[in-house]
Amino acid sequence: MLDVLIRGGLIVDGTGNPPYVADLGISGGRIAGLGSFEGAEAATVIDARGLAVAPGFIDMHSHSDLSLPSHPRARSSLLQGITTEVAGSCGWSPAPLKGEVAQTVLKMLSEGLLGEVPSQIAAGADDGSGPAWHSFGEYLDYLDKHGIGVNLYPIVGQSLIRAHIVGLDRRPATPGEIEAMEALTRACLEEGAHGLSTGRSYMPGASSSTAEVVALARVVARYDGLYTSHVKDESGGVVEAVEEAVRIGREAGVRVEVSHHKAIGRENFGKVARTLALMEEARREGIDITCDVYPYSFAQVFSLLGEIPGVTPRGAPDDVRASLGHPEFRERAANEVRKAAARDGKLPGFLASPHHYLIVTAGRDADLEGRAFEEVLGIEPPGTKKGPPDEAWSRRLVDRLADLLLEQDLKLHLAALMSEDDVFAVLSHPETMVGTDAFALDRELGERTPVHPRHFGTFPRVLGHYRRSRGLGDLAGVVHKLTALPARKLRLTDRGLLARGGWADVVVFDPETISDRATGKEPYLAPVGVEWVIVNGVMAVERGALSSDRAGKVLRR
Repeated sequence: MLDVLIRGGLIVDGTGNPPYVADLGISGGRIAGLGSFEGAEAATVIDARGLAVAPGFIDMHSHSDLSLPSHPRARSSLLQGITTEVAGSCGWSPAPLKGEVAQTVLKMLSEGLLGEVPSQIAAGADDGSGPAWHSFGEYLDYLDKHGIGVNLYPIVGQSLIRAHIVGLDRRPATPGEIEAMEALTRACLEEGAHGLSTGRSYMPGASSSTAEVVALARVVARYDGLYTSHVKDESGGVVEAVEEAVRIGREAGVRVEVSHHKAIGRENFGKVARTLALMEEARREGIDITCDVYPYSFAQVFSLLGEIPGVTPRGAPDDVRASLGHPEFRERAANEVRKAAARDGKLPGFLASPHHYLIVTAGRDADLEGRAFEEVLGIEPPGTKKGPPDEAWSRRLVDRLADLLLEQDLKLHLAALMSEDDVFAVLSHPETMVGTDAFALDRELGERTPVHPRHFGTFPRVLGHYRRSRGLGDLAGVVHKLTALPARKLRLTDRGLLARGGWADVVVFDPETISDRATGKEPYLAPVGVEWVIVNGVMAVERGALSSDRAGKVLRR
């Protein structure tokens, strides 16, 4: 008696070998066998004739460790066939927590992308203050206790490690602090982390020298762990940034994954040819370095509203409009822009390079969508002279930004621009894997919180748009890229393949219709073509609808 019997599907087993028609049986959470199950009985029978049966997809770059406490069913992931997520990316993870960093993470969880957090997280498990966990192991215990919809492959963020020991100071760590960070990294690995991530352009981790990162990566290497990196620069300095990742792999002897690899800005189009060649050369040298990518030619979507100093993006709309229209507010905002430029030596954030961005959604004028932000902004750069921009230029800039937001009913969302040809070049490389760079979501976050379509569309887009329309490869080869290839990198010997005895993470989809539907304007549209998803032998998606079960596991080191 089987738990699940999938009859007559096209078995695409993840190896890259030619698909074949067969049955697949599941019992006790694992694959009982593949072949003919003539006369077998099962609690659940799936007629998969005309459909592909593949291993569950593995998301190589996710931030779902931050969202699973408040979005535990992981709807957006499961509906696109993801069964395992690598999370703790870009230097940030929900643990270890201490002091002001704990409050920062709680604020990220509650006020950032994720909406309200369950009270037991914010209130704490015992004394009513702080989060329900502090150590990395306590966080994993929390997920185990409350249940999650997908499997989580946890890694620890270097920014959390540094903040725990050094705080938020922008300075090199002392030898004693590096020793303490090494000890804390070891503790997180012992408690279940599979490796370490960095966000080399994000504070506080960005304050670290390469040598400091190498020291922590050496600890990871001793555990045969993984080092993942949002590299220092994804635009003009992307080649040098990848060179640093190679250096860390070489000096630390650690396995390296370059996260969401891209080259932002028109003047940088084509540079991925050099970075891919760099990684190939490093692999010939014996360095285990690969990369992942999301299949979109624009990056994280953000609201222009959050880029004007003094604005509370989630404030009452009438209050926000009143502020944006007030001359004194505009004057204060212009002064803040000038102060930030004087402190950092350049204009803050996207204002330093408006030509790198395009408008994804606009509140009223749809003809603005898809246009270069620099063109719509219409403000000439402040010049090449050193020092901050003058008062008149800063005020013109803030006036234009505020006017744009008021004209678009406070809704103007931007994203960094990449080349579609570059995206395809990275995606088509045989050693490239796929990551969403997304949060697992169970509900919509509201129009005031911009969401990238990759949250719902990443894997169906690879199998649909890129495989069928762009000629990425045959079905077996593309499925291998989404399953067994990342499983090999992650040292997951019992996932990523359809093989007897392996964990039954399975996705059943229509290879001719699977497609993404989410867009920048409608990011929550679920994909089509994904019919069944099974996680550890339990039905998670049935005929395209999410079940109530949370069958995921925390895959501790």
